[in-house]
Amino acid sequence: MKLSRVSAVVTVAATIFALTACSGGSGTDNKTLTILSNTQNGTPTGDVQAKVIAAFEKSTGATVKLTQAGDTIPGVYETSLAGGKEADVVMVNLAENTNNWVKEGAAIPASKYLDSWGLTDKIKPEALDAWKDAKGDVQGFPYSGFVWPVWYNMDLLNKAGIQAPPTSTDELLADVSKLKAAGIPPLVIGGVDWSGQKLFLQIAQMYMTPDETTTVYSKGGYCASPNAMKGINLFTELRDAGLFLKGSEGYTSDQMNAAFYDGKAAIMSAGSWAFGDAPAALQANVKLGGFPIPDGGSYDKPTAFQGYTGGGFWVSPNGAKADKIDLVQKFITAWYAPAVAASWAQASNAPTAVIDSGSGAPIANLITAAAVNDLPKAVDFAVMPDTVVPGTLSDAMIRQTSVAFAPGTNAQAICSGLDSLYAK
Repeated sequence: MKLSRVSAVVTVAATIFALTACSGGSGTDNKTLTILSNTQNGTPTGDVQAKVIAAFEKSTGATVKLTQAGDTIPGVYETSLAGGKEADVVMVNLAENTNNWVKEGAAIPASKYLDSWGLTDKIKPEALDAWKDAKGDVQGFPYSGFVWPVWYNMDLLNKAGIQAPPTSTDELLADVSKLKAAGIPPLVIGGVDWSGQKLFLQIAQMYMTPDETTTVYSKGGYCASPNAMKGINLFTELRDAGLFLKGSEGYTSDQMNAAFYDGKAAIMSAGSWAFGDAPAALQANVKLGGFPIPDGGSYDKPTAFQGYTGGGFWVSPNGAKADKIDLVQKFITAWYAPAVAASWAQASNAPTAVIDSGSGAPIANLITAAAVNDLPKAVDFAVMPDTVVPGTLSDAMIRQTSVAFAPGTNAQAICSGLDSLYAK
């Protein structure tokens, strides 16, 4: 597996060299391109990023200054922007705070460059649609896709006498009782952060149509929507039945992953970015599915999330300046070469937004293989909150939904707290 990854990265470097060498461009030898990225060194995707940057520097003569900030990128970038010191290119997902960057002038719409850079026909139309704002502008350059299923540890479920993942909430409640009787915590979630927020909003929309979900999540009105209240009541019913690992309201997503990987819970909700970290011994025991649905709900199958907002490139005001935009173009367009996209997809265990990114290589990670081959037939895809909940509410929304995981918080208190965010 390591050998195939190294081979793919070598292909990346060769491809970028060929592309940038052909494009030429004078006056770039002594220029510097600053990049702010949420991809970390020492990870599979970090290795691809490093090779891309090295090949770019070699072929252009430019110097890349890379800053890695992880999940703190929005705050780091916005602070640097206030002082006019922002990076030329930001590599981060479209979610929450970043939804407002173009609107607030923090980023230049990708729509300005897509055609002239030859990228419109290289990016999947559904990915471009996902990155559009209310005005129809494509905000950044879509790159990383994702799927976000529910993971079931079949070894633990079998120990509790459960032969298959539940597909209805009635089955889920029955399984919770069996798991607890066997001394196995049912579901672990990062109740204190974004992972808990997404699961709460996934359950809350169970009785709403996609259109109603989009309206409520974008404008508020949880308490006034009977269907939203049904979903919130369903959440509290599941919580009070003991679905969540004790103390989940204080867990982070990292703690959630660690607990599931260690066999300390039978179920978790996590995206494709977590596939690669799953221990090899665990992979064969995991079955992917969706979150079980209630009778009378809006979906026919258990629900999961998918999308193309998992990562992309943003051009900053500094990057759009005349002395930088040529380098920015060469750096961003190099990532859309098929070999580069295929290597990224292999390293990230997730699809990309690039139309021609098939590597033809077998999928070694069993969970990734299940996500590609089996998941789409087993689930309905729910409305992904990231592109409909206003970015200005992101942090407050996470704090508010974390309260929902605390035992004793009733549905009325939860909906009132959510609606208060939209009134400010």
